[in-house]
Parts: sequence; C-alpha cells; structure tokens
Amino acid sequence: MDVSFVCSGEEPFEMEVGFFDTVRDIKEKLQSRRGWPAAAMSLLHNGDVLADDVDDGDGIERHGIVEGSVIHVALALDGPREPRQVKRNRPASKRRGEEGAPPPPLRVTVVSRCGAGRVEVAVAARAAVSALRAELERARGAGFPLPGGGAYFFIHRQSVMDEARSFEWHGVATGDEIVVFDGSVTRASSY
Repeated sequence: MDVSFVCSGEEPFEMEVGFFDTVRDIKEKLQSRRGWPAAAMSLLHNGDVLADDVDDGDGIERHGIVEGSVIHVALALDGPREPRQVKRNRPASKRRGEEGAPPPPLRVTVVSRCGAGRVEVAVAARAAVSALRAELERARGAGFPLPGGGAYFFIHRQSVMDEARSFEWHGVATGDEIVVFDGSVTRASSY
C-alpha cells in the first residue's frame, strides 16, 4: 500500500509499505531511501507516536495505517547530517547564510479546535514555538478559547510542532495557519 510521509523542511512523498511491515521496517526503508538515521526517527500517525515494535506477526495495520494514510516523521538529530538539496520557494533575501537584520515577524493565524476561536498573532521566525503558547495564554484573557490546564499542542501543515524548535525550523511562513489541538503528544521511550 502507498503511504504519504511528511517531514518538516522536506517535500512530502509517498512510499510503498507492506501490511505486515513493523515500525522498525518502515524506519529502515526510510533510512535507505532518504538517508535519515533510523535511530533518530519518530513516526507519528493521527497524533500518536508509533513505538518500535518487535516482529510479533502484527504489522502497521494495528496502528490504523491503511492505503493513503499520512505518517509524520520527526527527526532528532544530534550531529550534522549530510546536506540535502531541497527545492524551496523562498526569495533570495530570506535564504540561510545571508547575514543582516533578523527576518521580519511572521503573521500567522491560530485556530482553536476546542472552540470557535481565530486570532492573528505576530511571532519571530527564529523564536521557539513555546513563545506561541505564552502569547495565546495572554489572548485567553481576551476571550480566545484554549483547553484548560495547558493540555494542548500545535499542528502546522498536518505536522505536530516541537515547541523547542523555531517557527523557521517548522517552515512556518506569513499567512500560515496553526491549529491548537486538545491533548498532548508523547514520545515512545528510546532503546
């Protein structure tokens, strides 16, 4: 079956996986196809982290993955990886490596799934996503609906956002929409 894979900063792509492939099998296929270290990958489907499973005869279908499913790939790279040519549609003035003034603030729309709220927020491109949480807590006082107790996470272009990473790292641009989802995302323990 063909499954779509999305990784921040990369073009989405499809890859054929078998019904009886394990999560580990898929990571190894991704490593051979994209060069991403299997040990540095976390795979997410419908907001759940797919744990590396043993070959117990059950494949990825037990995770609800079917033809046309979308799996998000999160990379936790400790060291440098081989440079990859990724075609980007950025003006020359915004490409990395050019020194100068910091990029202008990004104006993004935040949509609350727990209510009918929409708010436009200005964020620094190189700021950590956690800055958005602080900004939204201030907007809560102005009537923006948020889940109680801070139990929510952010989605940008169908990918869970790592709050320790920058908006620039996630590929956020002015005019983009960020969705607030009720709940939390956990990572499987590493071996």
